[in-house]
Amino acid sequence: MPRVSVIMPVYNASRYLRESIDSILSQSFDDFEFLIFNDGSVDDSAEIIRSYKDERIILQDFEFNQGYAKLLNLGFARSRGEFIARMDADDVAHPLRLEKQFYFLSNNPDHVVCGTNYMVIDGTESSNLPTDDEEIKLCMLSITPLCHPSVMIRTQTLRDHQLFYIPEHMPAEDHELWVRLSGYGRFHNLPEKLFYYRVHDNNISLKERTETQKQNLIDSQKNYIFEFFKEAGINEMEIELLHQLFFKESGYQLLELERIGRLVQQIILKNSTYPVPSRRVHHFLEEKFHYRCTTSTYLGLKAFIVANKFNIKGIPIMSNVKLLAKALIKYRSTSFQGPI
Repeated sequence: MPRVSVIMPVYNASRYLRESIDSILSQSFDDFEFLIFNDGSVDDSAEIIRSYKDERIILQDFEFNQGYAKLLNLGFARSRGEFIARMDADDVAHPLRLEKQFYFLSNNPDHVVCGTNYMVIDGTESSNLPTDDEEIKLCMLSITPLCHPSVMIRTQTLRDHQLFYIPEHMPAEDHELWVRLSGYGRFHNLPEKLFYYRVHDNNISLKERTETQKQNLIDSQKNYIFEFFKEAGINEMEIELLHQLFFKESGYQLLELERIGRLVQQIILKNSTYPVPSRRVHHFLEEKFHYRCTTSTYLGLKAFIVANKFNIKGIPIMSNVKLLAKALIKYRSTSFQGPI
């Protein structure tokens, strides 16, 4: 039995496919099977795959397009390895990627997912993803802190809890899976940049979402917020306020900021238990709330006042001074309408 199963769906990827396949076949760790699913490609992707004679490659060729998430689930079901490594047909793996991920998961049985940091191909951008479980699960409140095609997952955990991708959540199917998987073990990102991510117009993650997909993502985000803060006894309205805090970038009304600030204060005073130590949760909430106030200086001095109204103590003095300066600049161009 191979120790690792690498899963790669392919759809019209001939331009980048050979480089991607070569990066897996040339890994320093070679005890793997390479499950490649050609998803009804109409270019020469299938011919490129068949040109390889490596016995680790297991190709399944579909005449018609099945869909990305469906083939990932098929890969989950057919994998024989102790761990499943994801790979996309337009990305490139560092030669040490599989070795380092396998070593980490083998030596940390309480961890169920291991991702890596990445570089953007043909660009200068690189990631600085959180590495430890606590920071990853905290960041999941507002972002997806795992590079999906870079991850390695413990196969038995998926099967024990019957975890698969839900196609209706495309192109955020990974976030929804992480939400469910987060309750069954620890997450980790290797600090090294062991993955090269390609950004182009055909990236699934960059595709425009339908209204249903947008709502599915919101529902998944709110579900994670509920699970994270359930010991604090938050209700549906408070889940909505926290969702605004974590995901609404701009356009806050004064009343919204007041309600969010009051809720942050209440959560801190309750000092409940969370998947992450409470001090880190409280600091995260304080920083998020203060940041939302700094992006709301169109409210003038009221933005500064509301940021300091709820006895939130974890904000550096200089951050507060900068907020005051921005609010004063805005105040000069508007009329101050009295105290809050």
